[in-house]
Amino acid sequence: MCGRFTNTLRREDLARVFPEAAALPTDEGFERYNVAPTQDVLAVVSTRDGERRMGLLRWGLVPFWARDVRIGAKMINARAESLGEKAAFRDLVEHGRSRCLIVADGYYEWLRPEDPKAPRVPVHLALADRRPFAFAGLWTWWRPKGAPDAERLATCTIITTTANAQVAPVHDRMPVMLVDDASRAAWLDRSLDFAAVRDLLAPLPDGLLTVAPANPCVNHHVNDGPECLAPAEARA
Repeated sequence: MCGRFTNTLRREDLARVFPEAAALPTDEGFERYNVAPTQDVLAVVSTRDGERRMGLLRWGLVPFWARDVRIGAKMINARAESLGEKAAFRDLVEHGRSRCLIVADGYYEWLRPEDPKAPRVPVHLALADRRPFAFAGLWTWWRPKGAPDAERLATCTIITTTANAQVAPVHDRMPVMLVDDASRAAWLDRSLDFAAVRDLLAPLPDGLLTVAPANPCVNHHVNDGPECLAPAEARA
């Protein structure tokens, strides 16, 4: 799964990989060290004219038919293997307009200690060169039922798949990571249906990730600074 992630780069640095970042009107979403569910995240979507646009989406997908926005907290992830079967996802994944790139430069998982009474140990997983990438995601609009004049809410979910050999000792699932321009372009391509992009929803090849100790302060979503990536032993 993916329950916390990072997007630590400044706008100018992120724009080297995601040029859409340069057009954003504010710096909200950048330099994030502990992104948590139901918070706004930076994402890229495709427009009707084929352009790519970056903006903020609320992490935790709320289907258009949902009665309560709180369902989003339970839909932060979507399993790649069952996307075509789940009512909340099957229509979204068929269309490039509802697929999105959720921008990140790493994510957290928690190791189970040998002592069952001890707290779990957080680790940070990132590409070896720490370059930014994108989680494959889905997004949609939601508006409260019976409130046609209410403001719409844009929400998203991160797609997960089986873990590769590097991640398996930590967790049996991992997010789908799109680490090159070609895979990201294909995921957003409005001319491609689900069958054409299904193969993108695979584990990242082994050897591309680093797994480093993180600080237990990431357990609390209010902590969102560089200290989250400093191992506990490094604190003075």
